[in-house]
Amino acid sequence: MNPPQKICLITSIFFPYTRGGAETVVNNIVQGLKERGYQVIVITISPFKGLGSLWPRKYYHNGIVIYRFFPLNLFSYLNINRYENLPWLRIIWHSLDMFNLHSFLMVKHILKKEKPQIVMTHMLKGVGYLTPLAIKLARIKHIHTLHEVQLITPSGLILKGKEGSWQHKGILTRLYQFFTRLLFNSPSIVISSSKFLSDFHNSHNFFPYSKKIILTNPIIINKTEKEGLKKKQNKLFSFLFLGQIEEHKGILLLIKVFKKLKREVGDKLGEFELLIVGQGSAMKKAKMLAGKEESIKFLGYIPNFELNKIFVQVDVTVVPSLCYENSPTVIFESLSYGIPVLAARIGGIEFIKDNYNGFTFEAGDADDLLKILKFSLENKDKLKNMSENAKKSVEQIGIGKYIQKLEKLI
Repeated sequence: MNPPQKICLITSIFFPYTRGGAETVVNNIVQGLKERGYQVIVITISPFKGLGSLWPRKYYHNGIVIYRFFPLNLFSYLNINRYENLPWLRIIWHSLDMFNLHSFLMVKHILKKEKPQIVMTHMLKGVGYLTPLAIKLARIKHIHTLHEVQLITPSGLILKGKEGSWQHKGILTRLYQFFTRLLFNSPSIVISSSKFLSDFHNSHNFFPYSKKIILTNPIIINKTEKEGLKKKQNKLFSFLFLGQIEEHKGILLLIKVFKKLKREVGDKLGEFELLIVGQGSAMKKAKMLAGKEESIKFLGYIPNFELNKIFVQVDVTVVPSLCYENSPTVIFESLSYGIPVLAARIGGIEFIKDNYNGFTFEAGDADDLLKILKFSLENKDKLKNMSENAKKSVEQIGIGKYIQKLEKLI
């Protein structure tokens, strides 16, 4: 059977805008589909740029057709973090987003015009939760991919120890879940990259009639250059944090523990440093917390295509998340370079196997994190010997193999 010629992906954040690993995943899928010969259309949002931005504008980028528009609302989802301290304004925004008739009509118009054979949806917060209805009315096969828990709690963030708080169990959240279940109903196929995320949605009675698939998020498998194999010219052991500089990502905890590690061991276990790559609203707090500690280095945002310059310099990647999330993309990126991962045991981190491609520690536990950082310094050779295991563990999740598996579903 010949593959369908035209596939539409709908997602809230797309190149050149980026916030986290989910955008990287979507971009990898788009590029993978394009390389397989599909006509790819992307429907995504844009910031407000006058009344004209309410109507979809068609762009072309590297052979991809992109439609961008501003869904009529109080502000753009791209700017939602600016209103972090205005919860009631955000509640109104979420309500308008859920039943965004303007966005529904724009998506319906584009689908009618382009007539794709398949629609794949990703992050719809910001596009609007009437989007599945627009797809259903167009009678197009719908595949939805889960990236986080935004259908269960509006913020998409459930912190360790806060699972039973009113933000997640209160009447407004239960009402929110009722409508998201109703509006999404049951797409033909629902893909999750981790068993945790799939089970979590099942426990909240989402997608009762959908075919559910566990399909690990794809990455671009990076072949380390020969020069990279000689990377460690100095004796400095490098820990890496790569991701959003936000409190829920555990960056502040990591800095506190790292400074404590410095105080306790000094250079007894050799010289070591913490490299922090990323940007976010907690940057100021992170830098203040780091203070004058010279071994903590903030490198800012680095584009995905330049990350090889970082990974060939580090010994281990630390993922100290405090929130339940899907398997973080940074885990797979790190492993593809042969860099073991130290990951907090929370959410979909089942890909990390202790003593094989990394180690896990109790999420939010400063003592346990300190213990695993110290263990890393005491077992440098062991971590180095895990490099090949790290690479082997991601051989089956390259973008090429992902697209092949995806084609069997469509």
